[in-house]
Amino acid sequence: MSRLILSCLLATVSFCVLQAQPANDNCADAIAIEIDSVIAFTTITATANGPAGANHESAFGDPNDSIPADIWYTFVAPMSGVVEWSNCGTADFDSRMAIYAVDAACDASDDNLVASNDDVTGCDDNTSAVIFPVADGTTYVLRMGGFANDTIPVTMGSGTVQLTIVNGPQNDFCGNATPIQTGMDQAFSTIDAITDGPEHDNNPCFLFGVNTATNDIWYTFTSPFTGAVEWTTCGTATFDTRLAVYSPGSACPPASDDLLTCNDDGGGCANFTSQLVFNVMVGETYVLRLGSHASAVGTGSFDLISTTPIDPPVNDDCGDAIPVPIVSFETAETFDSITLGTTLGGSFINEGYLFSNCLGNQNGGEFSDVWYTFETLGNEEVGIQFGVSGDNDNAAEVFYVDLFNSCMERVDTTGFPVTCVVTDADNFDVETFFNGFPLGQNEIYYIRVTTRLTSDAPGSFFFQLIGDIVTDVEELDFATDFSLFPNPTSNEATVRFSLEEADRVEASVFDMLGRPVRNLDLGQLSGGAQQFTLETAGLPSGVYSLQLSNGRGRQNLKFVKN
Repeated sequence: MSRLILSCLLATVSFCVLQAQPANDNCADAIAIEIDSVIAFTTITATANGPAGANHESAFGDPNDSIPADIWYTFVAPMSGVVEWSNCGTADFDSRMAIYAVDAACDASDDNLVASNDDVTGCDDNTSAVIFPVADGTTYVLRMGGFANDTIPVTMGSGTVQLTIVNGPQNDFCGNATPIQTGMDQAFSTIDAITDGPEHDNNPCFLFGVNTATNDIWYTFTSPFTGAVEWTTCGTATFDTRLAVYSPGSACPPASDDLLTCNDDGGGCANFTSQLVFNVMVGETYVLRLGSHASAVGTGSFDLISTTPIDPPVNDDCGDAIPVPIVSFETAETFDSITLGTTLGGSFINEGYLFSNCLGNQNGGEFSDVWYTFETLGNEEVGIQFGVSGDNDNAAEVFYVDLFNSCMERVDTTGFPVTCVVTDADNFDVETFFNGFPLGQNEIYYIRVTTRLTSDAPGSFFFQLIGDIVTDVEELDFATDFSLFPNPTSNEATVRFSLEEADRVEASVFDMLGRPVRNLDLGQLSGGAQQFTLETAGLPSGVYSLQLSNGRGRQNLKFVKN
């Protein structure tokens, strides 16, 4: 290629001026630069000669991904750390920058693109600055050019450019991860941190914005025990945090497949801070990553503490939905047949998730849900009374209650005027009716109870379904004279009931969070009066529900353990 370009100017007479191209117009002629040196440059008359594949749509988020009229520099890092290359406010044209990590020849491509920038907020004339990590002794190729599209011609100009060291956190890079132990109030800062961790496609944690933890810092934790660990910034950071934990043996930085668990917004945590629990094995080393949503940075503290993991509710999956009976209006007034449940410890699968019809913002999030099923027993409408359990102290607990035809199909809003209900700090107890069931037919439907962990805390609840039996469907109350004494009880209680006919019966005890704590198979019983002894000595003090089941129906009775 000629090193000169012909520029003709027309005046009274025609004359031409030969103007030289920049000395570093070609990548092969890149100029070596060092830290803190201020370099004057011009791209006027520069040509576009980036190697094939060195244009980056992903880098600029613009179909116009080229860097026309480019010039080139090389930089050999004298240390490991973070460097900023900038012409912010010192150039007189709209510029673009790209950084490539190479070890020998001028090899710039998508495969070795380290970082890039088009326009920096706060910089005049759409000038640029790019912050990137460097490793001691590695050679980097620095490329600067202009902008162009169908309506804007190639931008060119002059100015100065400079490389400076960015003083970020000591553990800004995974390779410099800080070893930590369990403990409370461990201070941290992500100010001036850059992002060097992986992205995580289709993950259940990072559902708003980018699918990674931006501006991240790193830790390692070698567990001195086998068990579970809670890692939390809940309410103790000044910005929207994200946490990720990677499996033992992960490289630095880890790969996406190394992700063990993660969290964006902990349930009920202020300022969109985070909270997670992960299992550990003694002697194993785990990689911990603390970053943010949408490039937020800040300071705070975290706790890393041994904990007892919460078992998921038994009806965490729709396939394990708990059958719930419809009770009469008279029975409902006594609250003897309420269903108890909790969203505490529930898991969440992002793929194919169906948002609640009552949820205004359906742009992502994290959820904990549990499932129930019921038979309509011929009712055209079924009442539901739903409330936050009385033992909850957290007014932030919010529950969304949705009606489903099946596990993957919500009821049609055109056929059901009410498809979901909500309880929140202003409405702890909701009573309404689901309308639209086929009259006189016994149909099966599902109820999903959800807490949105992005903004609210999980917790316990109660509800009951109310209606009449208007067909010949068998009454769910299969036992009569159902009683327990003494109530309250201490070490044991006597349970009595009667059966109209021989039947196989099971008895279960649930705590106020809906978790089973006792299960008794009473076997095949003959018709008539029945009696058995319920051992309660090992139960903590509190309120419990005793449930009888014959496989077709369930009956509940509350009792108190002293």
